[in-house]
Amino acid sequence: MFAKRKKKIKPERLLKFGLALTLAFVAPVNADEPKTGKHLFILSGQSNMTGTVKAAFATRVAERFGKENAVVVMRMRSGRGIRFWVADYGQPTGRGLTDKKMNSNGKEYKPLIEAALAATKDESFDTVSFIWMQGESDANNRLSEVYEESFVKLINKLKKDLARDDLHFVIGRINDYARSRANNEHWQSVRETQVKLGQTPGNAWVDTDDLNGGDANKPDGDIHFPKKGAAILGQRFADKAIELITKLNK
Repeated sequence: MFAKRKKKIKPERLLKFGLALTLAFVAPVNADEPKTGKHLFILSGQSNMTGTVKAAFATRVAERFGKENAVVVMRMRSGRGIRFWVADYGQPTGRGLTDKKMNSNGKEYKPLIEAALAATKDESFDTVSFIWMQGESDANNRLSEVYEESFVKLINKLKKDLARDDLHFVIGRINDYARSRANNEHWQSVRETQVKLGQTPGNAWVDTDDLNGGDANKPDGDIHFPKKGAAILGQRFADKAIELITKLNK
């Protein structure tokens, strides 16, 4: 199995800074562990994390590492905010959810971790990559202020449950579908947060703005990616994950 590898700042800003540090500084796994050449890729998110994305991703990493050495698992669920993956989700101030809704916090995490653990049974992997395409729901529901904190909680939970301090991630920035919408500050905030997260050491983000179609009748494109765009997204995710793994092996 896995080896455990003078300006006053507001308190909430300090909290976010501390959370970000948990992503930037991670302990390495045991360097004495024998290499297997195997790599685990965990894909998750909402409606833009489609089967087409997974298929294109799997093909690309299999070409690079060999099909037997590139294990890809995916758990997605349409229309879900990040709270569905985070049991201890912290609601934004003044945006209280009903108890009934809060009971669904973390609901998507269990099947995700179960799929990942099933893939690791009797196997040892040199690397574990988490691929994330989600955030449209949080942007549309004006919940952007706790997105960073929530994502960090999700990553730390995965590291703990998989016993992999070296887990790294590639996050897809939600596309620019809402760029012409009035009062789109939450959409922009989620995009900025995702880039910030993806720029933490050892991790990455990918651009999706050119993948959601668009023409004279729909200049902003669509919130969803057409099949061609989804396939390209899968390839971009794979290329970025391969790049991170290559850096780790240098």
